[in-house]
Amino acid sequence: MNRLRSGMVPLFALLVLVGCSSEPTGDLRNGPTELIASPTQLFIELGGIKRVEVGGVDAQGNPTDLNYEVTATGPGITVRRDSSFLPIFVDDSTLQAPPVGPRFLFIVQGTAYAATSFTVSAGGLDVVIPVQVIPQTGLAATFDNPTPALGEIVTLTAPAGITFADTANLVIAGNPLIPFIVSQDATTISFIPPPNVNSPVTVNGVISVSAPTVVFAPATDTPLQTPLIDTVDVTYSTTTPALGQTVTLTVPEPLINLVVDSIIFPGQLPGREGDPQNIVVAVDSSSLTFDTPPNAAGSGTVVNFAFPGGFLIALPTRPSLTAPNVGAVLNATFSNQTPAVLESVTLTAPGGFSFDTSVDTETGAPLLAITIGGNLAIIQSVAVDGSSVTLLPIPGSIGVASVDGVVPTLAPSNILTMSTVQSITVPPLTPLEGTDDPATAPLIPTPGQTTDAGSFAATNCGGLSGFPCQVYRISFAAATTLTFSVEGPSPADLGLYFLNAGDFSDAAQFCDALGRASPPESCSLSFAAGDYILMVISFGPAYPENDPDPPFIELNIN
Repeated sequence: MNRLRSGMVPLFALLVLVGCSSEPTGDLRNGPTELIASPTQLFIELGGIKRVEVGGVDAQGNPTDLNYEVTATGPGITVRRDSSFLPIFVDDSTLQAPPVGPRFLFIVQGTAYAATSFTVSAGGLDVVIPVQVIPQTGLAATFDNPTPALGEIVTLTAPAGITFADTANLVIAGNPLIPFIVSQDATTISFIPPPNVNSPVTVNGVISVSAPTVVFAPATDTPLQTPLIDTVDVTYSTTTPALGQTVTLTVPEPLINLVVDSIIFPGQLPGREGDPQNIVVAVDSSSLTFDTPPNAAGSGTVVNFAFPGGFLIALPTRPSLTAPNVGAVLNATFSNQTPAVLESVTLTAPGGFSFDTSVDTETGAPLLAITIGGNLAIIQSVAVDGSSVTLLPIPGSIGVASVDGVVPTLAPSNILTMSTVQSITVPPLTPLEGTDDPATAPLIPTPGQTTDAGSFAATNCGGLSGFPCQVYRISFAAATTLTFSVEGPSPADLGLYFLNAGDFSDAAQFCDALGRASPPESCSLSFAAGDYILMVISFGPAYPENDPDPPFIELNIN
């Protein structure tokens, strides 16, 4: 190949001379007029590598073969030519970077945080490529101890060219920002790390001399490793308590304290307002007492242990605790397992249990809640001793009852949620047809009682647009005065309004004096002979709670 190439040189030179003598743009080919770098600027991580192509062009934009050299290199970087870029054969088997070419490739590596540059020269021309060595994703900061003991203060020191913002803070292993920085100046951050860390630390608030107006959030190149604590050694005053017995839990480790909302044991039944009840933390936070929850069997998870630095972590304990088992279901009995629509039933608690008799301090409503087939039943009364509850199942409710408010006699502070063994089946309430439009409103008896499903699907509700309603037709052969009342099973605010049936104009009659969670709307109204549209309107959307429409309503006209 070399022999072939060398033999062609005179001919190539001759062709070049001939071409130049007849080239009409020959005056534009007198060497390079510009050196071009791609990219024109670099952002490099410390220790990172990037590449830049540099080439020259003549006045026509044609590339020119030159020897491109790095003639100046600023601090914080090293620059070298990539010898593997566009090589040529120097013999039959050897590739080598040519001494001249249309463009050279240079490898740039960041060695220190800096705003710097390097210069490439060729053909009497120069091009300067700015370089910023920045901590965009990684930070070459150092920990004074990368494997601290529990509660040990760690100091993170910034490398040269880096400072920390006044508001700098830390994120460890994806956890929320750590607000427990002990001290901070421009070059160090001191903090107490939590346990169970084995990862780099992200620093929000890093400023580099290479880009002083940009605040970075890189992660340290060096990981931080703290003690692994997946369980906590505690002592129980007894590991086999009786049902409802008060137990004391103590943490021997002085660096671990208790900030407790609940203790959750395997097997224990769900309960109300924390599991178990009556948790009392000692003044020194090293121990607590609690009432033993039924069915507990295993290591309790404490929510939460407090570690140095203020870190709250839920962890299981050693050893285990075993409490008496009261079963997973409640053998309560319904007075009628197949009641009619809107028929009340009584649920009686079995021996050893009762129902919660407490009430809401604001509304006076029972806290006991019973759900059947996804429908919350209406609690009508609870026996004084909690032995039974009278309830009104919602039409269409089918299945066992979930009772939130079961009280074990021997552990009265543990208010549990249990499902009944017996099931109940309530027929659905068939809605009247045509209640979604005054033109098709069904005729209802006057006097009489009408029970209907709460569809509230009418869009024409007289002048009270924006509130859902359902409509009925009433008819009087002569002038009459009657008492109207309406109620539903929920605290929704209902009202009665009337239209003239002929033209749907306002009949200037309404029954709407009460608000949410009030007794049934009731009033005495007088009508002339004729047909009228009675509208039952739900004002739930007017309340911040946006009360749902009741599933059924009862209209009484007497």
